Amino acid sequence: MVEKREYVKRLGVFLHQNGTTMSITELADHLKRNHFKTDSGADYEGGRGTYGFISTTYDWLVAQGQQAEADSVAKAFTKPDGSYAY
Repeated sequence: MVEKREYVKRLGVFLHQNGTTMSITELADHLKRNHFKTDSGADYEGGRGTYGFISTTYDWLVAQGQQAEADSVAKAFTKPDGSYAY
């Protein structure tokens, strides 16, 4: 199984390349459907934990030298008002 940060990277890049976005609540539902859990073993619910996960994934990608992918993740996932979640 793909590691969850890698999974979200691929999803974020796909969304960004296709000019689309996904809300944080949609991402949480998507992660649950695909059996990804928080570090504490809970389901993602679309709250602070999901926002934090996007932020840590962004930072992880930057540390890996993948700035373009990090930017895609930052732009792919949105708050309910449509603004970027990162």
